[in-house]
Amino acid sequence: MVRDSGACVSVALDAMGADLGPEVAIKGADLVLSGAVPCKHKVHLSIYGKESAVLPVLGKYKLVEKNSVFIDTPDAVLCDDRPSFALRHRRKSSMWCAIEDVKKGVVASAVSAGNTGALMAISRYLLGTLQGIDRPAIATVLPSRKGSFVALDLGANAECAPGLLFQFAIMGRAFARAVLGVEHPKVGLLNIGAEDTKGTYNIQEAFALMRDAKQDINFYGYVEAKEAFDGVADVVVADGFSGNIMLKTCEAVAGLTLHILKKEICSSLMGRAAMRILRSCYFKRTSGSALDVRSYNGAVLLGLNGIVVKSHGSADATAFAHAIKEAVCVISQGDMAKEMISEVSNG
Repeated sequence: MVRDSGACVSVALDAMGADLGPEVAIKGADLVLSGAVPCKHKVHLSIYGKESAVLPVLGKYKLVEKNSVFIDTPDAVLCDDRPSFALRHRRKSSMWCAIEDVKKGVVASAVSAGNTGALMAISRYLLGTLQGIDRPAIATVLPSRKGSFVALDLGANAECAPGLLFQFAIMGRAFARAVLGVEHPKVGLLNIGAEDTKGTYNIQEAFALMRDAKQDINFYGYVEAKEAFDGVADVVVADGFSGNIMLKTCEAVAGLTLHILKKEICSSLMGRAAMRILRSCYFKRTSGSALDVRSYNGAVLLGLNGIVVKSHGSADATAFAHAIKEAVCVISQGDMAKEMISEVSNG
């Protein structure tokens, strides 16, 4: 069941991918179904995994059990599997079966916290890329001073030719329009400085392609990592090597900032009292989401002929729930793929 008349969307969960085991995916699903992590649509889940590992956990979450089907898969992709090995030898794994059901139309999307390289390879093999798109990119929404921005590529393609970076700009614009609701997204290209002489050859050539594009992509120019979070652009394009470093650095800094604040505030009696007041107002009103990196978990493998969302392997249940929420959000944007194809063709 992909959709029904009640706007129910179906999501496949690879229950074997997370570092902490199947309970991460199943408890995450429970948070979504119970409304603790709210989604705009009703969700039906297909859960893929080894029966011996999944069913004992599933039995503890009756709401998930009631709103899902379980598919027993005898194998799982391991964290150290090479993509080529996974393609040849993991065809009965939870990851493979979940993505294969996206291809068949049994489910509308798949969510996995498994091996990124294997996930990309299997997704690309089974689903293929959209017409005119050479390679998929990992894209996600990150916070900025002005709201949010789309960042891609975040690790799928360590080295990118200029033409590929231009395709990412087109894909990112379509994604930003769909997910952020920005009518004419501004595109920036991640670099180590704003000067024309800065950056690698590929970055400089990509700059020229974006600046001189036949259609107006609302190109801002070079963006340094520190500027990306100021909100100077709605889409920040990078090769997968640089983008991944930017992402993981900002996650680490966010965690360190919270740790230092908590440590300093709680070092005195007055600080502990202030923390209790803060929890009772700000965190209760906002769920702490603006300061919680888990609420930004869930990156889309953009450019595929199907919807696949990657969760952090180290995700806990709350983070995995947000990855499910991201999958549901993308499902609801039905014209995004057509827009990407059209714009790439006109580029």
